[in-house]
Amino acid sequence: MDIIITGAGLSGLSTALSFRRANPSHHITILERSSHYTASSSSSSSSSSSPTSKSYTSHEVGAAINVPPNISRFLCHPQPGRGWGLDPLKHKFVKSEGMLVVNRQTMEQIGEGLDHGRNEEVWRGGALWYAHRVDLHGGLLGLVLDTNSDDEIDNDDPSTPSVTLSDNTVLVADLIIAADGVHSRAPEYVLGHPNQPQMLPDPKLNTCYRFLIPTAEIANDPDTKFFLDEDRKEAKVCRLWPDVKGKKRVIAYRCRGGEVFNFVVMLRDETNTAKREDWHAPVSKSEVLSKLSDFHPGILAVIKYVFIQPLSVLYHGQGGAQAIEDGLVLGLCLGDLSRTSHPEEPERRLQVYEKIRRNRASAIQVMSNVGFDEEAPWELEGYLKEEGWDGGVPKDMKEVVELEYGPDVVERTVKTMKEEVDAGWEVPRGFFPGFKRQ
Repeated sequence: MDIIITGAGLSGLSTALSFRRANPSHHITILERSSHYTASSSSSSSSSSSPTSKSYTSHEVGAAINVPPNISRFLCHPQPGRGWGLDPLKHKFVKSEGMLVVNRQTMEQIGEGLDHGRNEEVWRGGALWYAHRVDLHGGLLGLVLDTNSDDEIDNDDPSTPSVTLSDNTVLVADLIIAADGVHSRAPEYVLGHPNQPQMLPDPKLNTCYRFLIPTAEIANDPDTKFFLDEDRKEAKVCRLWPDVKGKKRVIAYRCRGGEVFNFVVMLRDETNTAKREDWHAPVSKSEVLSKLSDFHPGILAVIKYVFIQPLSVLYHGQGGAQAIEDGLVLGLCLGDLSRTSHPEEPERRLQVYEKIRRNRASAIQVMSNVGFDEEAPWELEGYLKEEGWDGGVPKDMKEVVELEYGPDVVERTVKTMKEEVDAGWEVPRGFFPGFKRQ
């Protein structure tokens, strides 16, 4: 099939990779409007060559990202038949050793925290990795053999599979997949009316600031070097400084081979009246410092000399993971279709895809609005029942982690495809090539 994917982010690249691995004869075109990203290549998706030129954005908003066990078990597993082939160490991912909750004023540890030392054993081959978003994006791009970079998308026409670019170029395909983010225009064209995300009526936290700082700078500053132990390895754990009553928290962990620290500040801002997620909303350091004035001076010292980037609030590090799960499942569900398939088969396969993904993704999205140290909302119950989750609504951090990390999306897809499509269906040969450890 001729397939057009709008968006070369984590979801778009994962979808492209899944379709190519499911059926190398597909011709896949990826459209990306970012001026910071280019990737030119031959137009034939059956080519075995890598893109002839690649430029990953150095302006990626969001900075660091979690690669949790629910995706690392298939994305980063070295064994053929189990892994997509992304080598986490080659791309400077940092393997988490645990999570600690710390008093925001005394810097003393609260409780036992979580030990991630046995993650790969507990989560069936999946570890929790911390990555710079550019490194994860670049790793996925390296696995996608061919991509094409085009102009901004101006219109999708659902009556015929086509995309109109801003220069009025019309591209026609057998299948178009919109993977261009929460502000995509595609839903409006398909539904015939706007479909704006619904804001929570009273979110506990509604503002997030993120920033990166080189580890060397933290180590060389007397006010911040306490973040590191003598071997500079302590930051392989994720640390959380919560202020539950004040509706604030700070999170820190290391990425890019330990060379960079990622900091996240989440809080409730009563002056925030935004109706739309905005990655470029203005903010000053003094404003953030004033809101964290009752935190330890070392945390404030870090904030004083960095650029702060505002973002929407999402917990648990599952946003990118769910996008990658979506791409994996979509390619597996539709990858073996062709132009000779029955006209009703694509819709049938999309129904299978929705059965696999809708309730799980919805449950994760609902949970992303509360922290690990907060009670999960009971609206989760409906999604979890539909999903067949027997554990009920998570009551603590351990149960939340089990719900997020435990389910195996590949096993779920194989089971559902056998039940709904073909009892003999199997993951296509070569879909999981693995990689050789360096």
